[in-house]
Amino acid sequence: MPKRHPRRRRNRRPLKGIQLRTPSPPAQTVRTGVVRWRVHVGGRVHSAPYVTDGTVYATGRGLWAVDTTDGSVRWTNADAGLIGSPTAAGDTVYAAGYATHWGTLLALDAADGRPRWHRRMRRYSFTQPLVANGLLHYVNGSYLRTVDAAVGRRLWRAKYQSRSWGIESAPALADGILYAANKDGTIWAFDPATGKVRWKQIIIGRSPATPLLHDGTLYVGDGLGPYVQALDATTGAFRWHTMLDSLGSVRTTPAISGNTLYVGCQDHRLWALNATTGAIRWHVTTDGPIGSSPVVADGTVYFGSDDGHLWAISAANGRVRWKVKTGGPVKSPVVADGVLYVGSRDGYLYAIEASPDPGRPLP
Repeated sequence: MPKRHPRRRRNRRPLKGIQLRTPSPPAQTVRTGVVRWRVHVGGRVHSAPYVTDGTVYATGRGLWAVDTTDGSVRWTNADAGLIGSPTAAGDTVYAAGYATHWGTLLALDAADGRPRWHRRMRRYSFTQPLVANGLLHYVNGSYLRTVDAAVGRRLWRAKYQSRSWGIESAPALADGILYAANKDGTIWAFDPATGKVRWKQIIIGRSPATPLLHDGTLYVGDGLGPYVQALDATTGAFRWHTMLDSLGSVRTTPAISGNTLYVGCQDHRLWALNATTGAIRWHVTTDGPIGSSPVVADGTVYFGSDDGHLWAISAANGRVRWKVKTGGPVKSPVVADGVLYVGSRDGYLYAIEASPDPGRPLP
């Protein structure tokens, strides 16, 4: 009697577990967004670009300064730009960097990329530095550090987290309070000038991403689970918390428009919540985990997915308006002057028209 082929027997076994993905809409119902240009930045893009004064700064293999009009490269600096996003203030660009056996923090001339100053760091910094009121705040290992943005002189530091495994979150600033979320699941509020602790609050979950601050409320997701929560930005008191109907985790910063909060999740879905109560309104499903922070402009939510697409959906109901395919997982986009700038793990920085209807000219 002939033996059964083992592969056939395995193929007849029923699927187990939870089906996270839903069928994609038929191809003819989803339009393709318009790409203005793309430029290869030497290596995979892991973070959002920074756009100001006609230049987009992106971290690929090194730090790249690209003209927003046509994608021409203005300069590159191989020592700056590790994984996190750069930031700019005035005529200076700030970014974490890499040196043999240690990390660096660099301030570069925005015109040509030449260093103005740099600081050696014992550990690498993987997050975006924050500049405000002449101060530069950044995360370095267990410490939140603040230096003089003009010369790099250290002003204060605070040990606020352990060296445990987890996602590092960038600091955030609003209304004279500096916020930092540590890997253990605690939100800290500091005086930005002195480093004095104003309050701290243990939240649900661990390894939260950079929180969103809006209208006196701090919104933050559980980096290892499906919780989203809202805290009073002045006191740290809880306003609400919601557990998504999901087995995924929220590893990126939410976005808000009107009274709706938009949250990307590793379960392949973008969720829309009531920003006042946390009640779930709707969700839209992609074909990959969402490791991108969404951005909202003119009634459209834009976000990247590990399925290799940049998605544009209606902010009102989640209907897919269009998407653009890249060669790798798509990171967090930014919008400036009607154009989306976004990086992909395929090594390209893209400029895409931020239009609800890609068949019509931009307003």
